[in-house]
Amino acid sequence: MIKMLNIKETRFLEKHNFKRELGQYFTGTYVAYYMASMFHKLNSLQVCNKVRILDAGAGAGILSKAAIQRCIKLGFKNIEVIVYEIDKDLISILKQSFSRIKEDLDEKGIILNYKIINKDFILERPDQNKEKFHFSIMNPPYFKYLVKTSCYGQKTADLFKGDPNIYASFMAVGLNCLKNNGQMVVIVPRSFTNGLYFKGFREYLTKEGSLEKIHIFKSRDKVFKDSNVLQESIICKITKSKQKENIEIVSSNCDKDIKNANTNIYPSPLIIDDTENMNIIHIPETIKDSKIMLKANLLSSTFEKEGYFISTGKIVGFRTKEFITTKKLKNSVPVLKAHNIKAGVISWDGKHKKDTLFILKENYEKHINIEDIYVLIKRFTAKDDKKRLVSAVYEPFYNKDVIGFDNKINYIGRKEGNFDFTEASGLSAVLNSTFMDKYFRCFSGNTQVNATEVRIMKFPKREAIINIGKDIIKTLELELEQYVIDKIVEKHLWRK
Repeated sequence: MIKMLNIKETRFLEKHNFKRELGQYFTGTYVAYYMASMFHKLNSLQVCNKVRILDAGAGAGILSKAAIQRCIKLGFKNIEVIVYEIDKDLISILKQSFSRIKEDLDEKGIILNYKIINKDFILERPDQNKEKFHFSIMNPPYFKYLVKTSCYGQKTADLFKGDPNIYASFMAVGLNCLKNNGQMVVIVPRSFTNGLYFKGFREYLTKEGSLEKIHIFKSRDKVFKDSNVLQESIICKITKSKQKENIEIVSSNCDKDIKNANTNIYPSPLIIDDTENMNIIHIPETIKDSKIMLKANLLSSTFEKEGYFISTGKIVGFRTKEFITTKKLKNSVPVLKAHNIKAGVISWDGKHKKDTLFILKENYEKHINIEDIYVLIKRFTAKDDKKRLVSAVYEPFYNKDVIGFDNKINYIGRKEGNFDFTEASGLSAVLNSTFMDKYFRCFSGNTQVNATEVRIMKFPKREAIINIGKDIIKTLELELEQYVIDKIVEKHLWRK
């Protein structure tokens, strides 16, 4: 067994747990060994007794060491490791660490050659030098960049289009570095699995690789402790080949609970949804979740196909300070915010500490909406909230021609034609139903409800939505119990 870290290295990492400016979040021992255990020896590799490993963004080399250990267990006697690390403070630790490992393996008759490269992995693009590897293991940095202004902007444009996150660029280049049937294991945020920003990357990923395994951690704060990582982290195994028929989904509460993880295998079309060419990646944590997804696939349409639009509120607080007031002026209208929305109910009286109004002075038009019937939905909820989807019907109530919607909410209407209260009530009920909430959670690991995700959701026909609205109105209740909403929605959702 290779010793992962000595006392000096451990104290260094405890002192420098992560470097925010470099997007670094170091991998723990449990996770490192688990990730490396996902590598398997392919028939094509068994012919050759030499294996090449790539570790991009190596940190202190924890993942590299785990990968070396795994290769020894697989029977390799000749191992070459190439590591990239941009942080100069870690280079000496990497050199000392690999030197000790090499001495230890020399005594056991195992050849280890290593190369430590103190350069930016993406800017170097080793794949363009036709460097190929059998295994790639990485915990890439996380930070956003803009194609037009960042030095990373055009470096991966030959692989995929868009403004995602640096970790997606690491994954794309890492995959392109693999030999045919080579394997890559990464630990990354879940955000790439959905949303418009990562559409180009997902297209590249599903075209060039086979997603074979996903491990999801249910507790986001127990994988990278003390690092303020707010997104759910997942481990993915991807093979450089055509997509296999099945994908393995594993879930555990945290890193130390990996041995007690739940494992299920699903057909790849259930996990990778190519609706509207978005290639959304669903992650059912349980069998119940997979049944929700199978049931959703029976719905005959999508949100967008039924003629609805969804947009984000236009009022951005810090950009419109000059228009915002708490006083009820004659030339002002309410600004509806997330706190004004509860399931099925919108309330604004100006008395809440967060209630504000929007002054209709010069150049106000681009920030407000025409008064009409809308369905409003919160964009942000806490991960531990009971509901991710929270919506209500907005009816004109302030006797003005316009109304303000804060950018922390989404507003929904019809692209063409009349959108009356009945239909809006039905649409809001569908979104507030337990079934649709669980379905949404299967492909969204964020606390944010993105408009792009809603647009491609499987959805009932408009006729069913209107009928749901009629039944909702018949109840004559302002605030319905959840079981009542679910009963009405279920009654019409699966009716042919």
